[in-house]
Amino acid sequence: MMNQLHQRSQFTKGEWVKGKSVHDELVKGFVDSVNDYLGTIKIYVHECDNPETVGKVIETFQNRISVLEEQDLEKDETYILNLIDLALITKDKEWFLELSAQLNEIRSGSEEAIAC
Repeated sequence: MMNQLHQRSQFTKGEWVKGKSVHDELVKGFVDSVNDYLGTIKIYVHECDNPETVGKVIETFQNRISVLEEQDLEKDETYILNLIDLALITKDKEWFLELSAQLNEIRSGSEEAIAC
C-alpha cells in the first residue's frame, strides 16, 4: 500500500490553482514546484486575502489546493490583465483586442451585480 505522502501529484509546474495556505489565507496563483514526497506544493501567489502574500512563493499542502478551471480563469480580471500585458509585450494586436473585450465584459457584469 502506498503512503498518502508518496502519491503522484495531480499538479504540474505553471498550472493555475486556488486554495488555502497553511495560514488559512485564500490564494490563487500558479504552481512553482511540487514535492510529492512531502505532499506539498509551492505556489506563486497572484491573489490573496492577505495583500502581503501577493507576489510571493508560498508552500502549502497539496490537499488544500485545486486546479483553477479554465472557465474560472476566463472570468478572472487579474488573469485577463496579465494576458493583456503579455499581448502588449508580444505586440499581438488581435489578441489584445480580444482580451480587452473580455475584460470589459467582466467589468460590466460585476457592475451590474453590485448595482442597487
